[in-house]
Amino acid sequence: MRRCIELARQAFKSRDSPVGSVIVEGDEFVSEGVEAVRARHDATAHAEMEALRSAFARRRSRDLTGCTLYTSVEPCIMCAYAIRLARVSVVVCGARGGDGGDAVSGHHVLIDERVAPNRPSPVVIRDVLAQECQSVRDQAPT
Repeated sequence: MRRCIELARQAFKSRDSPVGSVIVEGDEFVSEGVEAVRARHDATAHAEMEALRSAFARRRSRDLTGCTLYTSVEPCIMCAYAIRLARVSVVVCGARGGDGGDAVSGHHVLIDERVAPNRPSPVVIRDVLAQECQSVRDQAPT
């Protein structure tokens, strides 16, 4: 999660929303993503999406079973659905409530079996270094 916080700070310095994500498998680094919506003029360039795209390319697969995705802010609905489709096994979240909706506690996209019935729900771990993650978010202008 500390790496996610560093990536969130990078995003903030680039005038993007301060969010960072990292994907690992066991002790092996797989990929990371920095929020780049404003920088790339791309509404889908969320940190989680960037980490997923990089992981798919690196692994040459869209199946991330066995992987853990760390993110400094709970994923939005778009990212949560992509995480489900990618079969990420564990999602570790820092601060609660991302800009696009709280996909863990609000809309339950990550854990609702009806959303993607043929995709397993990941184990979700919340509030990891939540205060540190939130403090980075609080620096960003609204």
